[in-house]
Amino acid sequence: MAPKNPLCLPSLLLPLLTLLLPQADSGSFVVDRDHDRFLLDGAPFRYVSGSLHYFRVPRVLWADRLFKMRMSGLNAIQFYVPWNYHEPEPGVYNFNGSRDLFAFLREATLANLLVILRPGPYICAEWDMGGLPAWLLRNPKIHLRTSDPDFLAAVDSWFKVLLPKIYPWLYHNGGNIISIQVENEYGSYRACDMNYMRHLAGLFRALLGDKILLFTTDGPEGLKSDNMTKTFALLRKYEPHGPLVNSEYYTGWLDYWGQNHSTRSIPAVTKGLENMLKLGASVNM
Repeated sequence: MAPKNPLCLPSLLLPLLTLLLPQADSGSFVVDRDHDRFLLDGAPFRYVSGSLHYFRVPRVLWADRLFKMRMSGLNAIQFYVPWNYHEPEPGVYNFNGSRDLFAFLREATLANLLVILRPGPYICAEWDMGGLPAWLLRNPKIHLRTSDPDFLAAVDSWFKVLLPKIYPWLYHNGGNIISIQVENEYGSYRACDMNYMRHLAGLFRALLGDKILLFTTDGPEGLKSDNMTKTFALLRKYEPHGPLVNSEYYTGWLDYWGQNHSTRSIPAVTKGLENMLKLGASVNM
């Protein structure tokens, strides 16, 4: 039956449409080093987030999974962007259907979840070539994940497409992305080319501005421990100030081919999480 008031439906749709798009805002997410914490819009904040990879979940289930994560008590999600998922051939870009990461960001907004974004260019994530496109290997002289000019040229071309699309979704622009990771566990990689990392940092700043919080994550060599209190105490010897963060707290693990199914002790996982929360740490699971 048609509504008696024809203006009723449009008036209901306008707030919904407003929710679906990032809006101009003066929001801020910064590090308060003096008090070892994050500040969200000037107030003390810590995130408890979960990893959900849009490229591993059918699009029809995105909203369901995100809603359940929010209802479980999480206030943020963390996810990668696989370069090879969006640029299957040089200069050919695909952000449609299950590759529409901006639709995923909209669903996260509707679920009231903030976002920690990890766009690489290398992401690991147990994904083919860590997200690097296989077509890079057509150049037999290329050196991946280094300041090799051929590799940087490909990276620059990709990020000059991706990052401007990300820009409206930054928190200070009214979006839900509070921080962005540069590369992934590069300290564990044999090349250890700091010029490469400096180039990436400069590229992110040039395309995203100075307000977005950038960070990087390295492997846990020397920090592996079942005792989170001791682990963070050791970390403080090297970084005495700033918020405590565990960006990869594993509640489970992958299965390697031919090996037994991997499991985790639920009491041990919950105890570790409890200890981190008592310390005021932000954590992603």
